[in-house]
Amino acid sequence: MKKRLLASLLALFNLVTLGIYVRRLFKKEVTVLAYHRVLDVGNCSQYKYDRELISATPEMFDAQLQFLKRHYDVIDLVTLNDRLRNNSITGKELVITFDDGFSDNYSNAFPLLKSHGIPGVFFVSTGYIGAQSTFWFNDVVCAINSADQLKFKLGKHDVDLSASTDNREQCIQQTLRYLKKSPNSDRIQAIGSLFKQLNYDLHNTPELEHPMTWDNVKEMHAAGMEIGSHTVSHPILSRLTEQELHDEIYNSKSILESQLNTPCNSIAYPVGGYDEFNQKVETLCQSAGYNFGLSYVSGINSPTLDNRYNMKRLHVEEFIQMPEFKLMLCLPELYSR
Repeated sequence: MKKRLLASLLALFNLVTLGIYVRRLFKKEVTVLAYHRVLDVGNCSQYKYDRELISATPEMFDAQLQFLKRHYDVIDLVTLNDRLRNNSITGKELVITFDDGFSDNYSNAFPLLKSHGIPGVFFVSTGYIGAQSTFWFNDVVCAINSADQLKFKLGKHDVDLSASTDNREQCIQQTLRYLKKSPNSDRIQAIGSLFKQLNYDLHNTPELEHPMTWDNVKEMHAAGMEIGSHTVSHPILSRLTEQELHDEIYNSKSILESQLNTPCNSIAYPVGGYDEFNQKVETLCQSAGYNFGLSYVSGINSPTLDNRYNMKRLHVEEFIQMPEFKLMLCLPELYSR
């Protein structure tokens, strides 16, 4: 609320845009925005999937693009790599990124980017592309939201929040935290067990929740969008064995290069907090030939990008209105963690 009030106050006196120009002049930082989905589900109480993955409605995304086009040089990571190599960073650079590869990236985000002549970088989990199902974390949210009662075993822990349906959000967060901190094999087993206990139907996923198809990805790439890796199966990289980690990082790159007939230069770490990747992950990504590794740690990047495999991004989320979107760009420290 304080950020929203500050944003409104600064907008009233037209100070945000001035602040962006002053910051750009003196700091010459590299700004990267992180989106997941561009989707409008309104106030629909029947929406059972993960609403936190919605970054903006199409209308809001269009307004954001209009602002960015006026005040930034929106580029992709291939261009950023060239400018770093030539020592030609201006401070106007901004990169728009999307994680996961939901179908609305193609149906909603891509047409708007194309209409504004703006490139985007789409990090896709290759094992999901073309699937008639959704991502495991999205299924977990839907399973809990759809359950008749919230009583189940999660690994060795008993979860019993069935006394009150008001506890569904608490249950979702508790379950996702457990899964993200578990070794990969335990996570996979726990998810399967959870779905079985909650009688969740994995074969009834609406098209809205599907990932993109390879035809979608290829069309976007041909139109100038950059496609990067988000691993194969969207695991938590710090919870993998050596072989699993190697396979996720190398195989996703190989699949993308085979499908698109072009080098895959960047990777975004799934979940991407400091607990979800580590130095081993960064080193392996560099060895695999990626030019950049993007985290989901909120923040902004220095003009020299001293560590290209630990890049920060500012999170764009559904509840952010235009004044606060501008404030985030003007004072990213308020949104850094």
